[in-house]
Amino acid sequence: MKTNILLIAGLLLLSACAVQEFVTISPKNKKYYSGRHIEFSMDERMINIFFKKSDQFTATSSTPPALRLPLDQPFLKIARGEPKIKHKYGSFRFTENIKDACAELTVSDIDFSETAIAIKGDLCGNDFKMFLIADQANQLDISVRLTDTTYNRITLVQSSSPDEQVFGMGEQFSHTNLRGERVPVWTQEQGIGRGDQPLTGMANMQMAGGDEFTTYAPMPFYISTSKKSFLLHGTTRSVFDFQYTNSIAVEVWNNKFSATIHQMDNPLDLIENYTKNTGRLPTPPDWAYGAILGIQGGSQFVENKLDTLREAGAPISAIWIQDWCGKRETSLGSQLRWYWQADQNRYPNFKNFCKKMNSRGIAVLGYVNPFMTADGELYETASARGFFVKNDVGEPYIIETPDFDAYLLDLTNPAAFKWMKNIIKTNMIDVGLSGWMSDYGEGLPHDAVLHSGISAKKYHNRYPVDWARLNREVIQETGNEGKIAFFSRSAFTGSNAYSTFYWAGDQTTYWQRNDGLPSVVPALLSSGISGMSINHADIGGFSNFKRMGTKIIRDAEMLKRWIELCAFTPVFRSHEGLLPDDNVQLYDTPELRDFYVRFARIHEDLRPYLEEQVQIASEKGHPVIRHLYLHYPDDENTYNIKDQYLLGKDILVAPIVKKRAIDTEVYIPSGEWRHLFTGEVFSGGLLYKLNAPIGTPPVFIKANSEWASEFGW
Repeated sequence: MKTNILLIAGLLLLSACAVQEFVTISPKNKKYYSGRHIEFSMDERMINIFFKKSDQFTATSSTPPALRLPLDQPFLKIARGEPKIKHKYGSFRFTENIKDACAELTVSDIDFSETAIAIKGDLCGNDFKMFLIADQANQLDISVRLTDTTYNRITLVQSSSPDEQVFGMGEQFSHTNLRGERVPVWTQEQGIGRGDQPLTGMANMQMAGGDEFTTYAPMPFYISTSKKSFLLHGTTRSVFDFQYTNSIAVEVWNNKFSATIHQMDNPLDLIENYTKNTGRLPTPPDWAYGAILGIQGGSQFVENKLDTLREAGAPISAIWIQDWCGKRETSLGSQLRWYWQADQNRYPNFKNFCKKMNSRGIAVLGYVNPFMTADGELYETASARGFFVKNDVGEPYIIETPDFDAYLLDLTNPAAFKWMKNIIKTNMIDVGLSGWMSDYGEGLPHDAVLHSGISAKKYHNRYPVDWARLNREVIQETGNEGKIAFFSRSAFTGSNAYSTFYWAGDQTTYWQRNDGLPSVVPALLSSGISGMSINHADIGGFSNFKRMGTKIIRDAEMLKRWIELCAFTPVFRSHEGLLPDDNVQLYDTPELRDFYVRFARIHEDLRPYLEEQVQIASEKGHPVIRHLYLHYPDDENTYNIKDQYLLGKDILVAPIVKKRAIDTEVYIPSGEWRHLFTGEVFSGGLLYKLNAPIGTPPVFIKANSEWASEFGW
């Protein structure tokens, strides 16, 4: 009997907790309101904001609300945070130290106008104002202001249905559907291992391991199956929490909050609208569509390998010689000398070398980044003029990289910005380079002192945008728009207005999911949704590891599978890797050479199709590599796919990313699709197990496509 009484008392207590009022609504506001573009409804559980569809109130329509604010939990939270931040090699670790976290919310007034709703009240003893403005149809601008600006954490909580799925958030290597995840937004090194063991543990001895969400190119932007997009404004660190089934929380590390929601039926329209406002990539030069041979080792070695591959029939349009500026040997492997002029020992009379290559129809591509090492005239000039970011005592900030120290250009200093542009003009373009890898951009220390006086914590995410802007302005100022291009690694909101195309960074040459070959497809899918519409990966990967009894280098099988994948991406560019003498190279044997040539020619066959898709990317922001959800938004089977993609809308690619796999499961979406290597036709809406030996990857074309008769191998 006593147990039953306690049980009943416990149930009553749980019941009381269940109806606890978390948000106090004191005004007697309208329960419904219809303005020019927005409609408002409120009940005991929720404030709903709808986009107006007609002159009649449509809050009961099937269209999901643009924004739902919960009343059974606080929809705004604030706190003061003083994080401890460690950084090394471009990797960052944050340990939060939260004070005065509070979520006591009282709404005292809700005002309405034709295009805006103003919610006012008290948040933890401080006045707040939340403005929801709809000056344009299907666009809701959100802003939150606090009277006490010493609070530097603001969290907006939106109600969400359990079936709402989320995509985007920049270049994500481990996930495409982010529901159930917590995603920080801070540009940094992707990490070595990113959770894959034992590599991550070994890399973390130098704080370089990363995790499933470390990325060069985070974006505070997502689209969801609720037919909307969400873009957080500003450059400070933020955290998007998609972990819970009934809510989505966005925390900004600032004393103000600003965001924009758009709602459209077609997810591609959401991406088009996003890129219209944040920037779109241009169409690249002609050389970008051919085979780009990553090669190094000096003039004679480069020419010999180029001749061998061209004689075998490789349609090489460019050579990417990252060691044009010289090399240094470190404990990690063969790394570049960060000195931005031609190495005359490796490439005597480099200008004539470029001219000779150009006469053969070969563009020459190089490498540059915003660092310098403490040697040479360029460093002396930059140091004497105060062009590097500084530490807290006004000295050039020494930034650790593996086995050597470097100094980072202060892009907030107009004189430094102009000086670096002149270096690229004089030492790169004037000697004949047609493009380059524009590396790094994510390594600005959080505690650096900048020329502009702006906080490095606020500027950190902006740095890669300005690094891309510097490179693009060089091209424009020399009259080379459309002739010269660079490919960026790091990015943030706004980078698409300046970058010419992207590559997905430094994957490790192994088969594990977070940092190996399997991570390439999620990176290309998520970055495409986030506006990085022209992206590609190093053929063969980059990062190698040979120490502590562990050896991670690429073998022939891995190289072939990487070649197969990259043949069906917009840019087909090889890389010799961090340990070129240990890695299997595409020119090592006649069999490897012929395999490379075969898929290089397949990529060349795709050129007309790729040119069309790139043009669409430039005009509309639609990614060349697309998640199946973008074309099949009502097919729930597509939501969690992260190992297949659409190339444009008519070619379906399911690359093999597992070691020694000879078959794989492939989901075929709606319609009929023809296998481009076997000719077999498959009906959509079904999962198939298909044979996929090396050389016959599962690639399909839609049977009713205008391109259907163009391809087949």
